[in-house]
Amino acid sequence: MARVLNFLIWGVLLIGLTSCSKRQSPDITTIPHPTSPAPIEAPLPPLPMEKQKAMPVPAPTGPLSHKIGVLLPLTGPHENLGKGMLQAAEMALFETGTTSVILLPQDTAQGAHQAALKALDEGAELLLGPIFAAEVEAVKPLLHARNVNLISFSTDQNMAGDRTFILGFLPSQQIERVTRFAKAKGLTKIAAFTPDDPYGRLIDQTLKKLDSQGDIQLLGIIHYTKGDLLEGNPGNIRLLEEVALYKTKGLDALVIPEGGENLAHLMVLLKPQLPLKILGSGQWDTPETLQQAQTGLEGALFASTTPQERQNFQARFEKAYGSTPPRIATLAFDATALAASLADRGYSIENLTFLEGFSGTDGLFRLTPQGLNERGLAVLEVTSSGFKPLSPAPQSF
Repeated sequence: MARVLNFLIWGVLLIGLTSCSKRQSPDITTIPHPTSPAPIEAPLPPLPMEKQKAMPVPAPTGPLSHKIGVLLPLTGPHENLGKGMLQAAEMALFETGTTSVILLPQDTAQGAHQAALKALDEGAELLLGPIFAAEVEAVKPLLHARNVNLISFSTDQNMAGDRTFILGFLPSQQIERVTRFAKAKGLTKIAAFTPDDPYGRLIDQTLKKLDSQGDIQLLGIIHYTKGDLLEGNPGNIRLLEEVALYKTKGLDALVIPEGGENLAHLMVLLKPQLPLKILGSGQWDTPETLQQAQTGLEGALFASTTPQERQNFQARFEKAYGSTPPRIATLAFDATALAASLADRGYSIENLTFLEGFSGTDGLFRLTPQGLNERGLAVLEVTSSGFKPLSPAPQSF
């Protein structure tokens, strides 16, 4: 019978790796909430005094301590992002209650290759991070030479493989999930607005694959640059004319994978063609998207992780550190919790790609032998009162 590996978050229980046929489940223990940072090699600034409470800091014990390199920008323009993610990694150690893992934070601002080399020289058995694709590429040559694996926070699928796993949210999976849900609702004739950049080309490839598989009927893809979206730009007319053309062909839904400012510009531009059913990506999973609900986006659909667990994580983080975590801080939390769960089994590719997956703050996920990740995604609807789940994320693969 298949083994189950789960790590759960505060308010839930930590369950160790078990085998239904060979070993019994360990005792289930409630995990205390952290009130100060976990012990690491390079400590962060202390919490404000009002946040600090008397609590013993769990320290690695015995000869079986495992060192995990954490590669993040701890100085420079991305310092706040890096430190927020490191705090999330610390929090994971507290919430899992592990005493056998030491984090080795290394600053990638001065070079990701050197940061990784330093962590490996200090005995790291697994590397977590870095965030950006160029940094991942710089680290990859070290992995085979040192016989270690890396769980990156990047979303660039081109970095996957050769001992590198991509934990970042993959837009292709989000688009596949929401378009297949739309198909089940009778929305099959699809067109898309995609940016003229690598992200847009990835979405193009995903939609063309879905079209070739018969999941959708792709009427066309409309490419744009930032300038095309600005009010009064000649590109405005071209974009509107193409949408009007697809409507004459029976357009059911328009895919807009970008969020933020570009989504806002597009919704203003599309006003003459509304109402339209809009499908989006995980980039919409921000408070800014909700502000667009009154501009024609209400009723739009997108695929992302289930919001509730992430909101719980955010509340715990804010209580511990007095600040709001970066959106992708959950990746650092989940990667560290995974590392803690596997510490005494080892970080082989076989263990990291456990078939039944892991349950984290962003829901169910698993790493694939190809170095990508698969996630259990929910389909959410944009409403004036928040994101409304229409199709829940699966609880198992």
